[in-house]
Amino acid sequence: MPLHAEFPLRLRESAVVIHPYSYYLARAARRWPNKTAIVDGSRSLTYAELDERASRLAAALGALGVGLGDRVAIVQENNYRYVETVCAVARAGGVFVPMLGALTEREHSFIVADAGARVLVALGGAGAERALSLAAQHRDLRIVAPGYAAGDYEKLLAAHEPWDPRLDCDPQTLGQILYTSGTTGTPKGVMHSFASMSAGIGAWVECLAIRHADRLLGHFALSHFGGRAMDSAICAGATLVILPRPDPERILAALAENQVTILLMVPTLMQAVLDHPNARALCPNLAATNASVAKRPERQQAARPEASRSSADSLRLVLYAAAPASPSLVRRALEAFGPVLATGFGQTEAYGLNTFLSPAEHTAALEAGGARLASIGREASAWVQVRLLGPDGTEVPPGKVGEICVCAPWVMKGYWQSPELTAQILQNGWLHTRDLGWQDADGYVYIADRKDDVIISGGYNIYPREVEDVLAAAPGVRECCVVGIPDPKWGEAVLAAVVAEGTSEAEILAYCRAHLAAFKVPKAVKFVSALPKSSVGKILRRVVREPFWRGHERQVHGAE
Repeated sequence: MPLHAEFPLRLRESAVVIHPYSYYLARAARRWPNKTAIVDGSRSLTYAELDERASRLAAALGALGVGLGDRVAIVQENNYRYVETVCAVARAGGVFVPMLGALTEREHSFIVADAGARVLVALGGAGAERALSLAAQHRDLRIVAPGYAAGDYEKLLAAHEPWDPRLDCDPQTLGQILYTSGTTGTPKGVMHSFASMSAGIGAWVECLAIRHADRLLGHFALSHFGGRAMDSAICAGATLVILPRPDPERILAALAENQVTILLMVPTLMQAVLDHPNARALCPNLAATNASVAKRPERQQAARPEASRSSADSLRLVLYAAAPASPSLVRRALEAFGPVLATGFGQTEAYGLNTFLSPAEHTAALEAGGARLASIGREASAWVQVRLLGPDGTEVPPGKVGEICVCAPWVMKGYWQSPELTAQILQNGWLHTRDLGWQDADGYVYIADRKDDVIISGGYNIYPREVEDVLAAAPGVRECCVVGIPDPKWGEAVLAAVVAEGTSEAEILAYCRAHLAAFKVPKAVKFVSALPKSSVGKILRRVVREPFWRGHERQVHGAE
């Protein structure tokens, strides 16, 4: 008897809900079996095919010992197998633990150990190599990977019949642990239940009005921001078009070739797409966003015939989020894409849309002078409450800065094995986001600063302490302080201020590249004779940061 057959029957007796990733896929396969679910390069899968493959993998995972509550780590690569694996883990009763593929081996190893992962699934060549290395460090870890003799991905699917136990569980059952870097220098696991995931997915589908006919582009990491396109598509029975990475040229090609209707963006990528030479053919109005081009209408006219044949006209919504965008970039995007821009505010800890600024509100803001283009919107739906609280826990009046706090059904259960941190962030049902903001008289929220010192670069959250821990171990470095500084391309760039001797910037950066994911490596090193400290010897990060931010209205920078 396979191990998965031994799930306790009492779960059915106290049944309430099924893991949403399993339930929504099965529902889509029943309703639209022949609808294209995934387009991944030359490969496409219908919902019936995706559901069958996920069910076969679920059976294979069950045979490997995955049961209710067991953690399964996934090395993220953007391809159809990632979607299959997430749904298969859910169907087998497991808790999926996605790991960003760009992380280092050290970071992956920490997550595997901290989560207590029973199985690690890799999805391609690079991930398979990492999986084998991790297996050597974690002896009890079972591996599933393409080409892996003891657990070849495709052979396992072929060897098992489709299996869907339809496990009914309490809505608060743990379904996902999503790791995000912590200010203490190690990643922290954000726990989401069946209920919070269902609510979060529903919030995206409802707020963006995602329909069965939509085609969403999955170019961001499907384990993180790109996952909102993935799970929304499955819930609505829409089509997910997968790209391996957020490359501007590939994105522009995909818009034309696949008639994408919904596009997720971060400001730095939006800027890169608008700057790309191929963009004019897809966006007829793009020439007008550049003053030098706008003076030469003949160039605009020349672009229109090509645009009419292969344009971005299919786009009905471009949602930019995950990092602040400057009003000038928003104006430029509005002129290029038309009245389809929207933005909102979410977090790993509350990944439903908490606030939302709709396309109509963008248009109204532009017509009113553009000041409101800096806003992240108002409460996104009737299901969420947003408050701005002062240090004493009371709401601050309009125009005053307070911490953005959220109460919604998609808020996390807490941090994995971190009850003290959970108690700090979750208070009386409210998630304290540690982002500071203010509201205008009409209730629109604006990001002002961050309570923590997190750096947002290219849409990724980078925590200074994690980088500092690596720097502190670099030969020759005595003291260090990492801050985010304004950067026109990435929004913010990582700068390391160091007290050091007998080393160079090149040597320090080489050390960082060997121990950090590429997006966390400092863009520059500033050598100083001493770092500013408080009376108790604590390095004053804000003092290091301040000179770089003079003249900026917000202490959070967006791409321009």
